Amino acid sequence: EQKWFLETVYCSAIQDSNKIIVYISDRTQERQTQDRMTEALKMAQAANTAKSTFLSSISHDIRTPMNAIMGLVTLLREEAGDNETVLDYTQRIDAASQHLLGLINDVLDINKIESGSATLNIGDFSLSDIVDELNTIIRPQAAAKEQEFDIFVSDLVHENLQGDKLRINQILINILSNAVKYTPAGGRIQMMVEESYSRIRWTVRDNGLGMSEEYQKVIFEAFSREGTVYMNQIQGTGLGMAITKSLVDLLGGTIHVKSEPGQGSTFMVEM
Repeated sequence: EQKWFLETVYCSAIQDSNKIIVYISDRTQERQTQDRMTEALKMAQAANTAKSTFLSSISHDIRTPMNAIMGLVTLLREEAGDNETVLDYTQRIDAASQHLLGLINDVLDINKIESGSATLNIGDFSLSDIVDELNTIIRPQAAAKEQEFDIFVSDLVHENLQGDKLRINQILINILSNAVKYTPAGGRIQMMVEESYSRIRWTVRDNGLGMSEEYQKVIFEAFSREGTVYMNQIQGTGLGMAITKSLVDLLGGTIHVKSEPGQGSTFMVEM
């Protein structure tokens, strides 16, 4: 074990003779405390920088749909007599509102998780219901980009389970929505569900943009985003994967990612 000592040396005349007095004190605990404080300070500074960057980007992301909604409401007043135009503007307002709501929900979710106030609502649910709901939500998104979306379910020993269905859906929707978002038009997305030793494994694979090895190390940290030109053009808070990882942890599960730039990504969640 490495230890730190403070050594103090005095020269003193004692009984007509010069003496050397050496004091040695163990300062290991003091040094370890100092190192921990230094590390904590570095982490706090890094978190502060990340949050400042996040607030800078999120303020722009929130203003964009808000300005769109306000502008469209003004146009609605001017075109109130044209039913077709009103319907078009209403659909655009709805889309902008949904995007704005998603941004706000991400901010609220990460705040709950960081404060430790996130809770689970445990109840009975069916795996087939979850698969059907995911299919209903994701398939239209994939179809809009002319992507192939396939679901493969292996033989399951246990289909009726207990857990927080809403949180499980949230985890998988985050991963699948990202797969759609970061896979170009005409790409392919697959979701596989299998059971192994009473653990349910969800695998989401795409042939999209993929991620660098460096980014994979921080993908589950709050406010992190891949810094490529294309990625920066895609709107988002950079909180989705941090929320996903925190919810997986809350449910007692694990999540892993494998990816290569230009080769797509594979996310594996076990619960």
